[in-house]
Amino acid sequence: MKLKHLTKYALAGITLIAMGSCKSQSKQSPEVQAMLTKIKNNFVHVEGGTFMMGDNTVPAASPAHQVTLDSYSISKYETTLGEYDIYTNTTGLDKVAPRWRDQDGMGPEYGAWNMNWFQARAYCQWLGKQLELPIDLPTEAQWEYAARNRGQNVDHATNSGLIEGGDRDNYGVSAPVGHYPPSPLGIYDMSGSKAEWILDWYGNYESEPQTNPKGRQRRKDEIAENQGEKVVRGFRTIVKTTYRRKHLPPENTGAGNGIRCVCNQKTPIN
Repeated sequence: MKLKHLTKYALAGITLIAMGSCKSQSKQSPEVQAMLTKIKNNFVHVEGGTFMMGDNTVPAASPAHQVTLDSYSISKYETTLGEYDIYTNTTGLDKVAPRWRDQDGMGPEYGAWNMNWFQARAYCQWLGKQLELPIDLPTEAQWEYAARNRGQNVDHATNSGLIEGGDRDNYGVSAPVGHYPPSPLGIYDMSGSKAEWILDWYGNYESEPQTNPKGRQRRKDEIAENQGEKVVRGFRTIVKTTYRRKHLPPENTGAGNGIRCVCNQKTPIN
């Protein structure tokens, strides 16, 4: 049986989950406390509802199908390198992208990248333990619903719904998180900046209506061989960024994917 090894980041995530609320109740440094307060205050509550997910003109995003979601909250910003560095320093993990830190676009206010899916999810779950909230990576449905302003028919998650390639939009320019105007929901950089890891395993959409979907289920042989790819959403492209889908092995670090966390609590975060 050909098994791929789990990364130490996956094992770190499992360890963090097993520690339960003990870790969240431990005394944190002022730097970590300030970071956690900031992140908690930057979640945007998204009222749930029913929408048509996907687009029949985008092959990978068809068929369009009805999805109903519970309310949740999503981070208005992508995780920054500065925030991720505080996390790795606190947990004793390696700093991401150490070879590239002397380049433009690698300051603490820029989006974190060069972590695999296991690392991305472990970070969100670590936040959840510290804040005692059900925080995780977004499902694909949650990501698209928020990017489309609660399921509206918009091609780009920008203030205007358009991308024109100019100075004041989100296309093709490396900039700190929050540099461009937010979407009508108050969320930044879901079209442009870093593409973002998604919770779901990648698969073709089903046509049947779904409630709180979490992507396709892997077959037993895929589980045994540790196979399958994770969804990635949000790209620098001029065509329908709210619908475009990509998929990568969860161990991949070379695509430059970033992190945006969600809180699976139906009520707004206090």
